Amino acid sequence: MTLKNKYRTLLFLAIVSVPLVILGISVTMSILYDKAIKMKNDGTPFHESFAYPLMLFAFVISFALLALLFSTSIHSLLKKITMLNNTIRELASNERIPETLAVTSEDEIGQLIQSVNLLIERTTYRELELAQQQELQKELLQKLRHDIHTPLTAIRLQLFYLEDQLQEQPKLVESLTEQIHYITNLTNEFQLQSFDTSENAYVMQEEVQLAQLLTTMIKKWRYLYRMQNIALHFHPEDAHVIWISNELWLQRLFDNVFQNTLKHAQASKLEVIIKDGQVIMSDDGIGFTPKDAHDGLGLKIIQDIAKTLHIEAFLQSNKDGTTFRFTHE
Repeated sequence: MTLKNKYRTLLFLAIVSVPLVILGISVTMSILYDKAIKMKNDGTPFHESFAYPLMLFAFVISFALLALLFSTSIHSLLKKITMLNNTIRELASNERIPETLAVTSEDEIGQLIQSVNLLIERTTYRELELAQQQELQKELLQKLRHDIHTPLTAIRLQLFYLEDQLQEQPKLVESLTEQIHYITNLTNEFQLQSFDTSENAYVMQEEVQLAQLLTTMIKKWRYLYRMQNIALHFHPEDAHVIWISNELWLQRLFDNVFQNTLKHAQASKLEVIIKDGQVIMSDDGIGFTPKDAHDGLGLKIIQDIAKTLHIEAFLQSNKDGTTFRFTHE
């Protein structure tokens, strides 16, 4: 029921209930007066008996109860408006992203709450995506610093001998030029690398809480999945599983599965399960033939990252859907 119809109904009930209450109390007190008071008090008039002030008191109590009853609906509306106001202010404060709100009605307020939830999910996706990109850049910078250190050391050693041996050792100058060229390529890699391959990647190992990682990722992807009417379910049956791996690269691995399902699967749901130390991601889409060639890079990236992280990636796909099963070696 819309707010307009709801408050029209409340107004109609308020108008009708007042005369009905007055009539009901008046008839009740008249019957009470005739049956229990008039005969015992030798015909005392109604307005002089104690039934009259009792009737007035009943009027006051009834009107107060009616006012309380009708004001409850207004109070509920004001409470929802205050909750929405506080949630939007909290979202705009940049301190933290609030949790989504429960939708308890299908009226305009319920639709407004759904819109605010959509805004929260979109903001969550943007924030987590930005944080992930920043971590990717940080990881790449650490890798480049590590790789640049080796040719720089060689250059320093060669420069030490350059002054006395420049004329006698032309190969030394050639080697020095090659090392400088190598550093230039590494510097360009920082801006041009597209993160599409992971061969020979420099990966730092750490303890990764799978349930915590996937919970954060699902918060990010839930917005895009909802926009495509795809249900996203998470079942951490083994909530305490820890992999010795790299959190950032695991995000890249799972992100490609989320993205493939979103763009290509034509699915209505995706289930993410942590069970027996494995991560299982299964959709009910149209499937594909894994051996066939595909235009996208998603599957190749998944295979490359899994190989780099020493993760066994099992893929099964048919007309009933696609399942990825990841097992840490």
